[in-house]
Amino acid sequence: APIAFRCGEEPVCAIEVEEDELRILQHYTFPLHPRALETGVPDAGKGGDATAGGFGDGFKTAAAALLGQPACRSISWTFETAEGRTVRWDFVGAERAAVGNFRASRVLEVHVTADAAPAGAASSAGGAAYVMRQRVRVGGIGRAFLAEAAPRLQVFWSLPDAVLLGNGRQGDFLADAAAAPPIFDGSSAPPSSASASSSAS
Repeated sequence: APIAFRCGEEPVCAIEVEEDELRILQHYTFPLHPRALETGVPDAGKGGDATAGGFGDGFKTAAAALLGQPACRSISWTFETAEGRTVRWDFVGAERAAVGNFRASRVLEVHVTADAAPAGAASSAGGAAYVMRQRVRVGGIGRAFLAEAAPRLQVFWSLPDAVLLGNGRQGDFLADAAAAPPIFDGSSAPPSSASASSSAS
């Protein structure tokens, strides 16, 4: 079963895990400009306590590390717009010959392809219709994700004020864990009540 992230009842993201493949579907994600592939790109729309900052090197470093593993088969991101346009990023390793004092090396390249929207296409759909699909095919990535990444997912409950023992200014709160709805009990599939009664991010 996929790991679903919702804001209320609205799907935001889903993660599907298989033994050798990880797929992430993310709504409300418009196609990224290729400038995001540059190093340390500042984002003027982000900054301060309420946002995550600029578009840094994290995803590029991770992609380069994965491509350096013999078990890596492919890494791709596909953006789909409400107007019917598709933009695909294929992350690949490229060989560079030795030059002067620089040794031969394997570097990260991203091949970008785009399909034009159908003629006369127009969309009245909301932001949820803009999706990003990440597909990472690496031997053993499913087991590694469940063991190392899944335990670090942050879950946010929406609880009645009556059960709160304290509420901080930054959105933190203190509550009795027994009063919170279950998210995942360790079985093969999360309980259906979790997605309806809570939001995860």
